[in-house]
Amino acid sequence: MPSRREYSRDAAMAKKRDTEEFKRMSRALKTTWDDEQVDAEASTYLLAQHGPQPPPPWLITSDEARQYEVGILKTGKEADVYLVERRFGEHVNVLAAKRYRSCEERLFRDDSRYRGGRHTGESRLDKAIARGNRAGMAFRAQQWMMTEFEMLTRLWSSGVPVPYPVQRLGNEVMLELIGSPEEVAPRLVHAEASRDAVQDLWRQLVEALHRMIRAGVVHGDLSPYNILVDGDRLVLIDFPQSVDPIAHPEGRGLLRRDVDNVCEWFGRHGVVCDSSALYGELLEETRT
Repeated sequence: MPSRREYSRDAAMAKKRDTEEFKRMSRALKTTWDDEQVDAEASTYLLAQHGPQPPPPWLITSDEARQYEVGILKTGKEADVYLVERRFGEHVNVLAAKRYRSCEERLFRDDSRYRGGRHTGESRLDKAIARGNRAGMAFRAQQWMMTEFEMLTRLWSSGVPVPYPVQRLGNEVMLELIGSPEEVAPRLVHAEASRDAVQDLWRQLVEALHRMIRAGVVHGDLSPYNILVDGDRLVLIDFPQSVDPIAHPEGRGLLRRDVDNVCEWFGRHGVVCDSSALYGELLEETRT
């Protein structure tokens, strides 16, 4: 049986092990073997959480593939998107790597309307998120990224026109690139489309909205700025704020806002659309 002195010493060491200073010392002193060196050009696919299975045939999944960052595609309020080339033999993928910033670095911070009804099941963590302390803010940023990956996975599996979610790792969600590295698909607001093409894009959007509701997803921030036009195909992007239309207290209000936003744009471009009628149709989908 240990003496009181030994017990006090062990208790003090245990307490010290919980400090950040001790953890930093431990990391600094840790031995690194040659086979633990990070290969900066190795494919990250096998290390990551994967998208819907089986993956599409165009996707490189080999652990022998090489991976290179080739440039930045765009910057946003909560994340920046980089182009990443993955190569295996003659086979090449160019993917869009969406890297989320920490809450402190994000330009968009007021996510309270979207967070309503979201709970982790851990009371201490839920309280930290609600209070907005450092731990809560860090988890909110992580939750934002996880939501996007989960929603894209669900929507792609339900036949909604969204980029294939390749993987999630760390603060990064890697996605199918819509368009090509030389000419990425433009946003709807910047696309040059004829009157007939706009009419067909509206038809595709209405079908996509119905599929989304049947999958239990409201975009929450839908506008011509997060709809891409890939040739004659419409593709929806940016889902971190998405919510359930029934379970989320703001679900119906956000759905109404989405419908009003897209009807307003398409109406100005010659499409006859009734936002109240479309909203009613989508609400009916939630009841079936």
